[in-house]
Amino acid sequence: MKLWFALKRLALGFTFIALAAGVLLLSDLNQRKTGAGRMPHIAVLQHASTALLDEAVQGMLDALADAGYRNGQNIVISRFNAENDLPTDNAIAKEVTDGKFDLVLTSSTLSMQAVANANKAGKAIHVFGAVADPFSAGIGLNRDNPMEHPRHLTGIGTFMPVAANFQLARRMFPGLKTVGVAWNPAESNSRAFTEKAREASQALGIELLEATVENSSSVGEAANSLVSRGAQALWIGGDVTVMVAADSVIGAGKKGRIPVFTLTPPTAQRGALFDLGANFITIGRQTGDLAVRILRGANPADFPIEDRVPERLIVNKLALSGLKDFWQIPDDVLARADTLIDESGIHEKAAAKPAATYPPLASQWHISLVTYVDAPATEEAQKGVMDGLREAGLIEGRDYVIKSRSAQGDIATLNGIMDAVTSEGADMVIPLSTPTLQTALKKIRKTPIVFALVGNAFIAGAGRTNEDHLPNVTGATIASPFEEMLELLREVMPSVRRCGTIFTPGEVNSAYYHELLTKAGRKAGYEVEAVAASNSSDVADAALALMTRKIDAVCQISDNLTGATFTSIAKAAGRARLPIFSFNSAQARQGASVVLARDFHDGGRESALLAARIMRGESAALIPFKPTTRTRLLINQTAARANGLMIPAAVLQRADEVINP
Repeated sequence: MKLWFALKRLALGFTFIALAAGVLLLSDLNQRKTGAGRMPHIAVLQHASTALLDEAVQGMLDALADAGYRNGQNIVISRFNAENDLPTDNAIAKEVTDGKFDLVLTSSTLSMQAVANANKAGKAIHVFGAVADPFSAGIGLNRDNPMEHPRHLTGIGTFMPVAANFQLARRMFPGLKTVGVAWNPAESNSRAFTEKAREASQALGIELLEATVENSSSVGEAANSLVSRGAQALWIGGDVTVMVAADSVIGAGKKGRIPVFTLTPPTAQRGALFDLGANFITIGRQTGDLAVRILRGANPADFPIEDRVPERLIVNKLALSGLKDFWQIPDDVLARADTLIDESGIHEKAAAKPAATYPPLASQWHISLVTYVDAPATEEAQKGVMDGLREAGLIEGRDYVIKSRSAQGDIATLNGIMDAVTSEGADMVIPLSTPTLQTALKKIRKTPIVFALVGNAFIAGAGRTNEDHLPNVTGATIASPFEEMLELLREVMPSVRRCGTIFTPGEVNSAYYHELLTKAGRKAGYEVEAVAASNSSDVADAALALMTRKIDAVCQISDNLTGATFTSIAKAAGRARLPIFSFNSAQARQGASVVLARDFHDGGRESALLAARIMRGESAALIPFKPTTRTRLLINQTAARANGLMIPAAVLQRADEVINP
């Protein structure tokens, strides 16, 4: 009897052990399922509550929403705000990089630095925006090579137009001699902006009065001291410490009867005379678009760190009242302003009419967007495609899903990608670049192909004329403006007789552009010297060889290889003190002095509008190819001066953008 009782107790014990083990096993299995199939977890961190950073974060969230990501439905988004406290920023950074979050979005330089330092192990992907100068922030970036960065980190820098701020202030008050600025030396972005302010003020003969601050509570006292030292205006740069206390600066200005001007919109809505800076909603959207592409499988290591400054000008006429000096706002500045504040209220410039409201398509389209190489021109065209689809009234996630892939400059990979596109049964293919279009034409016979970033679709095999082409193919061509460039070259450098370029014989578009440049040069009386490069390792040697050919300037054609390796060309030209005239808008920020380029974004947009027509029932066979004609002129004054090039005033006046004037 005792033995039987002992056995029953032993059996009961085993039963409890088995049940406990089962519960633990089920719990672990459930956790594993959640980990394998869970929704992406995104952290969004900003350093402080300022209008600028709030706008950037809102843009990020809007981009995620536009791409079909809904918080709690197919993504988990957690927002954090350090409220202008660096220890809090660092604590949050450690929390969001411990492995719980798949991707971290940061807004502001300080938050970017905090997360980058906490995330050196790369447990989370980090995408930053609303950062003035990421290259000076000490997080492992290389200004000379934007592709050199930690593999888990990418983002967008926005160095706002400091010199343009001071030039506009001088226009409003020609007698301006002294400007005061409070800034925090502990912020790398603040140091960068202040250094540029010193250069800009010196160039205009303005004395820059400076007062350093350690925290926002000391900003008001610093601003008052600048007024007492004789400042005729106060300037707010891209300094988070000062932005948080902008009301104190504006208050000091009112007390001293002097205006405040800034490069941090929308401070003018709080009393500054004007803000000339960046549209941070747009910057946030562009940062969010980067995050969307990464969530869909793109590798952050494949994106260069870029500087983007979509301009925003806010003018406050009310701030003229009571000033002790005679400030006035020129009529052309009023006409140019994105936002005008006057006695009757706040007036936003009329935006483009929104796309008409369309009902959902009959079925959802699966689109494959394929690029040959990741380069700034490709990025611009791809962004244009997404904007064009939105402009056409199509909604991602409802009307279409889009899968983007890059061959990373490898033809074998490109063929493999196109094979995968075919086997997946995509409803439409959007190839960006001539090699990508050629590969698509070889492998795809019936599926609609809508190309972009293609110079000559005929030599690629897509058709004989804009109207007579393959029945499943259409798109927007984008040929470089060679004759216009050579006219510009003569205007800027009348003494030039020989110009040089590097081309890629293996790219039909490059060989075609080489031929067109040579023909246009002969017609204009120029001798064109060309050196061939077959792969990325050839470009640096080809560039050095070109500089020894007794040329007067580099006139660099646009192709995939030289676009991806342009920094090598810029370095060689810089050492030879030869200016570069380029056909690629992104190269204006990579060392080219003068750029006359077709608008790659507009080309992508035009292609998307053609794609939308097909998605709504039109036949590609009946849609002619559309040439992209919009051209942009960009001048990089820093690069020009470094190479002894003086840009005529007439050229500067008609430029779409002047960089570092």
